[in-house]
Amino acid sequence: MQPSAASSSDVTARLDASSRVVIPWLIRLRWVSLASLAVAAWAASAFWQIRLPLLPLLALLAAMAATNLALSLQLRSPAPRRTLIGGALLLDAALLTGVLVLLGGPLNPFSIVYLVGITMAAVTLGRRWAIGLAVFSNVAYGLTFVYNRPFEFDHASGNSGLVDHASNNALLALHLYGMWVALAAAAGLIAYFVGRIAEALEQREGELTASRAAAARSERLAALFALGAGAAHELATPLSTIRTAAMELERTLPNHADMPGAIPGYVRVMRTEIDRCTAVLDGLSGRASSTAAGDTGVHLPALLHDVRMRIGATLAGRLDVRLPDAPRAIEAPVEPLCQVLVALIRNAFDASAPDQRVTLLVNQQPSLRVEVTDAGRGMAPEEAARAGEPFFTTKPPGSGLGLGLFLARAFADQMGGSLRWQSTVGKGTSVVLDLPV
Repeated sequence: MQPSAASSSDVTARLDASSRVVIPWLIRLRWVSLASLAVAAWAASAFWQIRLPLLPLLALLAAMAATNLALSLQLRSPAPRRTLIGGALLLDAALLTGVLVLLGGPLNPFSIVYLVGITMAAVTLGRRWAIGLAVFSNVAYGLTFVYNRPFEFDHASGNSGLVDHASNNALLALHLYGMWVALAAAAGLIAYFVGRIAEALEQREGELTASRAAAARSERLAALFALGAGAAHELATPLSTIRTAAMELERTLPNHADMPGAIPGYVRVMRTEIDRCTAVLDGLSGRASSTAAGDTGVHLPALLHDVRMRIGATLAGRLDVRLPDAPRAIEAPVEPLCQVLVALIRNAFDASAPDQRVTLLVNQQPSLRVEVTDAGRGMAPEEAARAGEPFFTTKPPGSGLGLGLFLARAFADQMGGSLRWQSTVGKGTSVVLDLPV
């Protein structure tokens, strides 16, 4: 029973959240319905010479206008609920019943307008509201058979075709013409308004899906940050011990002349690799805080110089950089941005042959756009669809963890930008990073 209750609660919450999308269209529909009833009343008086009960009819139309204004004020509420929509549709059915009672009862062809409200309830409020409104409309329409004001024609008009209000032929012709007009009006209202509401709800569902995906990525990113910080904390002490031992070994080696000449070189390699591991762990432990830190200004040439230094001289020699003619300073978290660029460039070189070059194109019109393009092996469509997932990689085992694109896209999301890629097997991959900086 608990999953069912949770599912029902989720549906209710989703429908409540859709109220802000639906209410504006409901208000427009009610204004159009109000105008249509007023025009229909005027046409009945002008063309068919029907005598109208003006005061009661105007009172009903004024009530619909007043409730529509009140419904418009609800848009200022931070969380308008779907009960407002259901109440408005029930009120519309009651007001329509009043109009039918005043104008011919069941002979009035505009009873088809009941279907507009029922259709809206089915689309926006769910099955229960639609069934409830359908039952209410049927009961209300049934009352018009008992309580109604018959059509009264204006004898003073001199129109012999409609003078005799007792003529069955005149009433039948009036009903048939009215059914035609009412069907056209109801069909137009349903096709336009309900279609637009469905489109608006579909767009909202797409936005919610994107938001949920972004939230899921943020949760996974936070978990990775916590894992990295924990690993950095646990490994810091043994690395510090190894560094101290290497330094002591390097200092005592000159005192032993019988040592082979290659050993000092091995010790220097150990020191270099220990320093590299320490830098990586520092990045893991500080990446989260640096991403959330305040913006710092940096010029593009200085940023790209730092990127070249990090990827090494060998890869930097195969990197073609294209900058704008007059590069401007960037207001962005410099360290995370530099790490993202390094990750994208390394991915491009890993996918390329040793003699292939990688292009880095930077544009600042109007926002910062960085495009990294390689002519490597590329990705199949199913691989490109999964690229960006944490721990998914197309590299050989042991060559990478599959976190580069994931962290780059997480950084782009946090900055309000985007990361996208296109890849073709055998032709290469192009990754575009857009940042509003």
